[in-house]
Amino acid sequence: MENIVKFDKPYKFEGKEYDSLDLSGMEKMTVQDLIDIQKNIGNELAAMSVMEMTTSFAQEMAVKATGKPVEFFKLMPRGKIKKVQAAVVKGMDNSENADEVKKQLESHTLKFAAPYTYEGSEKAELKGKTFDSIDLSGVGELNTMSESMAENRMAAGGFAPVNTHRNYLYCCIIASMGTGYPVDFFAGLPLCEAVKLRDAVNSDFSSKRRGKRTSESSYPAIHCHAFQHDGSAAPAPAGAGGSV
Repeated sequence: MENIVKFDKPYKFEGKEYDSLDLSGMEKMTVQDLIDIQKNIGNELAAMSVMEMTTSFAQEMAVKATGKPVEFFKLMPRGKIKKVQAAVVKGMDNSENADEVKKQLESHTLKFAAPYTYEGSEKAELKGKTFDSIDLSGVGELNTMSESMAENRMAAGGFAPVNTHRNYLYCCIIASMGTGYPVDFFAGLPLCEAVKLRDAVNSDFSSKRRGKRTSESSYPAIHCHAFQHDGSAAPAPAGAGGSV
């Protein structure tokens, strides 16, 4: 399985040897986990253009996925942590579906890999409802005042308002402003939707094409490598775009 990282030589930590590492916990992670990680690794890394490629990011992701202490990864030989880092990056990558993702970005409609049921607390009337897509075309109608408000909310959340287009909290806030859905709707999305959400929020809205709610049959499913969110137990969406 792709979510099992195998080591060429065993790694010894606190008297126990490990010949592999199970990262299947990434299946249960959400965009909120990424927000927490970005906050944990500090604002000194926030200005980096690709924070996801740093060792610190990989360590924090692996800690959440495995439940092991951060020291387990800090003491890991460089060759092994690079394997872990590669697996983390691959788990967030949608490159195998680049053409399909491009279609979604152009239409400003985010099609979920599996039906998504909102379990947040910010909007009680949405709780328990299931969605298969979300129309983000309203993001293109936001103005610079909206961006300033989002930056202020970022600051209130403990972030320096720099490199905002790669900050997942900022992307959730902007998506919320453009759709009317609460911030925790987007923060609750599974990990494999994170990069798509970020790219959709930052896509080119100057195009005349505008997204609209789509039925489940409009697009094929987006696969997220070994870490695809399994929606088999989720109730099927009852309508286009997905409210029950």
